[in-house]
Amino acid sequence: MPRICNYRTFILAGALLFNSSVEASGDLTIDDLKALPIDELSSLEVGIASKIPSRINETPAAVFVLTAESIRRSGVRSVPEALRMVPGLNVGSVNGSAWAVNSRGFNETFANKFLVLLDGRSLYNNTFGGVYWDMQDVRMEDVERIEVIRGPGSAVWGANAMNGVINIITRSSYATQGGEFVSLVGNQHKEIGFRYGGEINERSSYRLSLKALINNENSPTPYSGFNSQGAVANDDGKHARLSFRTDTDFGEGESLLVDVGLFSGDSDQRLFASEKVASAPDFNTVVAPAINSLITNGASQEQIFAALAFPEFGLCTFCMMDIRDKQKYKGGHILSRWKRVSDDRWQTVQAYLDYTQREDYQLDQQAIALDLDYESGWQNLNGKFAWGVGLRSVADDLKANLSPTSVLSFGPASQRNNVLNAFIQSEVDLLPDVKLLTGVGYEYSSVSGSQIQPTIRGIWSVSPETQFWSSVSYSSRVPSRAETSNVSAKNAYEFTGNPDHDAEKLTSWELGLRYTPSSTLSFDMTAFRYWYSDLTTIKIERPFNPFISTSDVGVLSIGNEADADAYGAELSARWLVQPGWDMQASYSWLQQSLDRLPSLTEPLLSTSKAPVHQFSLRSSWDLTSNVELDLGVYYVSALFPTGSDFLVFGDYGVDEYVRTDLRVGWQISPEAELSIIGQNLLNKTHQEFNSSPLNVGGYPENTEINRSISAKLTVRF
Repeated sequence: MPRICNYRTFILAGALLFNSSVEASGDLTIDDLKALPIDELSSLEVGIASKIPSRINETPAAVFVLTAESIRRSGVRSVPEALRMVPGLNVGSVNGSAWAVNSRGFNETFANKFLVLLDGRSLYNNTFGGVYWDMQDVRMEDVERIEVIRGPGSAVWGANAMNGVINIITRSSYATQGGEFVSLVGNQHKEIGFRYGGEINERSSYRLSLKALINNENSPTPYSGFNSQGAVANDDGKHARLSFRTDTDFGEGESLLVDVGLFSGDSDQRLFASEKVASAPDFNTVVAPAINSLITNGASQEQIFAALAFPEFGLCTFCMMDIRDKQKYKGGHILSRWKRVSDDRWQTVQAYLDYTQREDYQLDQQAIALDLDYESGWQNLNGKFAWGVGLRSVADDLKANLSPTSVLSFGPASQRNNVLNAFIQSEVDLLPDVKLLTGVGYEYSSVSGSQIQPTIRGIWSVSPETQFWSSVSYSSRVPSRAETSNVSAKNAYEFTGNPDHDAEKLTSWELGLRYTPSSTLSFDMTAFRYWYSDLTTIKIERPFNPFISTSDVGVLSIGNEADADAYGAELSARWLVQPGWDMQASYSWLQQSLDRLPSLTEPLLSTSKAPVHQFSLRSSWDLTSNVELDLGVYYVSALFPTGSDFLVFGDYGVDEYVRTDLRVGWQISPEAELSIIGQNLLNKTHQEFNSSPLNVGGYPENTEINRSISAKLTVRF
């Protein structure tokens, strides 16, 4: 057992790379976290901002950590649901399987300016740019914490981390010894989970985890089926995940992690796609007279467009087909990480292999990624320093699937992208109370070329209670496969990407204040100003006009013609009202503006898809020693139509909404816990997001999220 104790020091702490007076959250039990005063919670160490571990209150970045206790008390079932609790993060449920997650603007189903990691493994999908959240449904009981940085992280994490980074960190196998069974049953969700951990020998431990879930169908929006094709959500799904992890302590700070995972599932979807029909009507003898008749009889513009778009009217050449199919997916990974830690030096070697396949009506995509990384850091009298290099090779195969007219086409169909990256960071004390952090990241891609991404950050500890920090960074986002494809998509609009499409750029400035007047009260404030350039744009070179011809296709081109500004502020507060009662509140304000664009040109991601105002209030109260009451209230202001010239249908906004979640937990015994969880309690249904066709290659059916009541039983043995 002495070996296991040493193992716990070096493995379970995870991010703790050298000695400090406060241990990382991974080394703390749930009871420890509940008892920690605020000033000690802010002293937990994170490395997400610079890969140089530092206490949260000494980090010159907008960092937030969701602990395992916060996740448990919230009753959430997935990572996106948990991310609602992060101040300044915009999370919207698109339907039963898709999410829009981003910070500080330009949110979408594929939010291409945000990087998500799972135990250091990138979840970014390069086909469209973004994350398929339904494929990342990890077992929440295995999550140790979620570290989030709002703002650029490209200097250490590489391109595509323009607006932030999320790192999901799972618990070590040592911290999950014994068995655990979880069963959740509700009107919207059913889930079963199992975990068992044990010792392999005196140096090693293991964990086996299983999760299976079923999501029931939500409700259609008022615009479902464009008000003419029937209202249906068609967004139910199921998912299964199996994972196995081992952790080994070799002594003297040397450790090894091996993690293997498999998953599969399917998600129903409803999608309207423009398909060319075999027998097109003659425009002069059939279509034109019908249009004149509709106008004469007083039909609205929407009714006329519907008659020209849907096949049952017999007037379209490119018809909007009501597609209802399953998005089937599967994949697996194997990850290994070796680490050596001493008092003043640390080094890490990580390697992983990742395979994913996803198949739906439009596209069959497969990808294999091999990633190798080396990092080293040290501290001396001059400061703390870190550097690292990495090589990532991604081979993909993208094929048109069931669509007869190849609504989505990619050229070349198969591609290998080799990426070399490197970073260097330093943290020095300019004065006893002033730290300066500087760094630069370099990335070379065999597809998109070179990116250099520097940052400079500083923090001034005015007093033990007060810290000011600021940063200036330059970041970029490299194009996705959809943006660089050299094969035209075949529908009412022909769209061809540009193999030489440039990266998007961002120059940012941030200013922050942390104030902890007592061990029971803390405030965190951040203001930011962003300057975007070379944002991806879509231009209508030739419009598709069914009033002139139903057979002449329109033409779209891609460019980097948009510049934009964004600014805003984020405020969060935490108050330990009394022992056993914790309250947290947050507010965020965002403004975005686009520079004037040429006629018939618009950005790929709209500035209208992120709310101006967000507010949340959460309360976690121990009513008795074994009964818990948790309440979460979330307000999100309205989202507006994009005003797109490209979209004839589907350009709707989303009303403001208030979401209320409630959990009552009963600790039946030390081994058993029963929770009653209510989500969206004040509304039978509400809509949270409206995904753009420009982002997903068709008109997706967005849905309204239903009220959910669930019972969850957890038994440990």
